[in-house]
Amino acid sequence: MDTIILAGGKSSRMGENKALLTIGEMRVIDRLVDEYSTISHQIILITNQPEVYDDLRVTIKSDVKEFRGQGPLAGIYTGLKEATTATSLIIACDMPFASSAMGGWLEAELVQGDYDAVIPSEDGQLHPLFGAYNRRIVPVVRNCLVEKKRRVTDLLSQLHMKIVEKQDAPKDLQDIWNDSFWNMNTKEDYRLALEIDRRIRGDKHEL
Repeated sequence: MDTIILAGGKSSRMGENKALLTIGEMRVIDRLVDEYSTISHQIILITNQPEVYDDLRVTIKSDVKEFRGQGPLAGIYTGLKEATTATSLIIACDMPFASSAMGGWLEAELVQGDYDAVIPSEDGQLHPLFGAYNRRIVPVVRNCLVEKKRRVTDLLSQLHMKIVEKQDAPKDLQDIWNDSFWNMNTKEDYRLALEIDRRIRGDKHEL
């Protein structure tokens, strides 16, 4: 399994690059790379600012020129095209608590059911930017981009997909479900992320 991290540039609502924000003395991007390095054949970082991540020992790719600037779907296409394994996890860089145990379970569900994608849902909201995908969908992703159907939901509607919810997961993953799929977009979200991190580290210390 490869892990594809989508690392956009400056966020309009955050005002700065979310991947470079520090939580628990680590940049978000470093947290994700550290979390997924042990379960991934390779980590592919999709960014249009490759020079920012020169210090990382990962495969760094920019969106293919044909679809550059066309949002996360272009990143999904570039990442899956670069992947060398049949299955990949796709994770957005604004999800600092995306658990590798959760990712491993999503990928296992993908393989077991031979799905094109396994996408988690929380309170009725899909989280396609923390999901497991089969590389065989690359032509479908490309077709969406060519036809200017740039929403990830446009892609999902064409896939043999499984939606998983909290109650479908093992008990230990249910306990971390909300944190794993939590994402930050604003300064207030960042402040909350710091609080979540302190809580998680406190829980681990008590154990």
